[in-house]
Amino acid sequence: AGFSKKRKFHLICDQDPPGSGSCDDVDGGSVDLSNDVDGGSVDLSDDVVGRSVDLSDDVDVGVVDLTDDVDGGSVDLSDDVDEGSVDLISYFDLGSADLISRLPDAVLGSIVSLLPTKEGARTQIISRRWRPLWRSAPLNLVVDYKIINLVPKILSEHRGPARRFSIEDCYVEGRLGPYTRSIYIEDCYDKVEGWLSSAALDNLEELELTPKCSYGYRGELYLLHSSTYRFSSTLRVAKFHCCHFPNLIVQLSLKFPCLKQLTLQKVTISEDPLQSLLSGCTALESLELKENMGTGRLCITSQTLKSLGFCANSRDGGLFLQELVVKDAPCLERLLPLNPKGGTASIRIISAPKLEILGMLSEDTYEFHLGSSVFQKMIAVNLTTKMHTMRVLVLSSVGPNLDAVVNFLKCFPCLESSSHPHTRI
Repeated sequence: AGFSKKRKFHLICDQDPPGSGSCDDVDGGSVDLSNDVDGGSVDLSDDVVGRSVDLSDDVDVGVVDLTDDVDGGSVDLSDDVDEGSVDLISYFDLGSADLISRLPDAVLGSIVSLLPTKEGARTQIISRRWRPLWRSAPLNLVVDYKIINLVPKILSEHRGPARRFSIEDCYVEGRLGPYTRSIYIEDCYDKVEGWLSSAALDNLEELELTPKCSYGYRGELYLLHSSTYRFSSTLRVAKFHCCHFPNLIVQLSLKFPCLKQLTLQKVTISEDPLQSLLSGCTALESLELKENMGTGRLCITSQTLKSLGFCANSRDGGLFLQELVVKDAPCLERLLPLNPKGGTASIRIISAPKLEILGMLSEDTYEFHLGSSVFQKMIAVNLTTKMHTMRVLVLSSVGPNLDAVVNFLKCFPCLESSSHPHTRI
C-alpha cells in the first residue's frame, strides 16, 4: 500500500459540441488522482473555461465515511473498482453524454439499493449527481465483521426507506490466505436489538438474522429479538438461524400479510407457535424448515404456498419433525424432503392438486401417503390414487430397487423425469 493508484475520468461537457476543446485537460481529458491526499477526492479545478468542479470537500459535507478501521478489516471507499465490477459511468465515446447519470433519481436509487453496502456507499464519490443518491435510496444493509462498528453511523445518516437488513459472514485476508470471519450473536445481541429498533429500519422488507452461535446446536440458543415483531406488516422475506421462538407468539397472533418467503434453520419452536406463525402468513409462497427442534408434527394448510422444503436431523436427539401432513395446499408445486437420511418418518399428502415435483424419498421415510395410496419404506401397500400432475420424482435407496420405481410410476403415470441412484428414466 506504499504506492498510489492513478485513475482517469473522462470529462463530458453537455453544452459544448464534441471536439470543441472546452473540456479538454492537458493530458487528453484525464484527471490525475495520484497526488490525492484526502483519500478519494476528485479535483477538477484545472478546467480551462472556468467551470471548475471541486469535489474535494471533506467527508462531513454529505458523504457517509465508511473508512473507519475495524480491527484491521477497514472498508476503504477510495479503492479502485475491482476487475469485473460494473462501471456505472461507462461511455460510448469522448463526445457522448453520461446517459446513466441522466436517469431519474428513482431508477438510480433502485440500482444503488441492489449493491452491497460497501459498494452502494462508494457511489457517492462518482460525482455530485450521485452524491445524495445512496442516502435516499432504499437501504440494503449487509452487516459483516468489516462494517459492524459502522452500523450506528449508517442508520443515523441514511434517510431513505429500508429494504434489507442481513447479518452475514465475510472473507478476510490472512497470512495464509482468505478465511471466513463470522459475527457471533453472543457478542452483539444487545447491539442487534438496538439496530432493529432504529427508525431507519421502519417498514423493513427483508430480514435475515443468520449470525453464528458458539453455544452449539444442542446448547442454549438466543431468544428471537422482540423488535423483529414490529416488521410483521411489511416483511416480504424472512430468514432465521439458531434462535429460539418463544410461546408468546401464540398470544401475539402476528399477521404477515406480505411475507412470501420464510426460512427457519436450526431454530427451536414448539408446534403451537409454529402453526400460529404459519397461519398468519396469508401470502406465503416458499417455506423452508431445516433441522429445527421442538415440533414433532406439522399440518400445512395454505392457499398460496408453492414450494415446501424440509429436513429433520434425528441424530442430535430431542423433538424433531416426525410427521408432515399437507392437508390443503391448492397451489403447492414442489414438495422437497431435503435430507433423505434420518429425516421425517411420515409424509401424508391429502390435497395438493398441482404438485409437480417430489423428492427426495428414501427408505428412511417409513410411510408415504398420497390420498389413499400408501408406501412403506418405498414398498407399495396400496395404489388406489393416481396423480397425473406429477412431472419429476427423486428416489434414494441403498441398492437397486426397480420394483419401487415401477410402483411409483403406476402412482404417477405422467412422470417426465425420475431419478434413482441406480436407475435413470
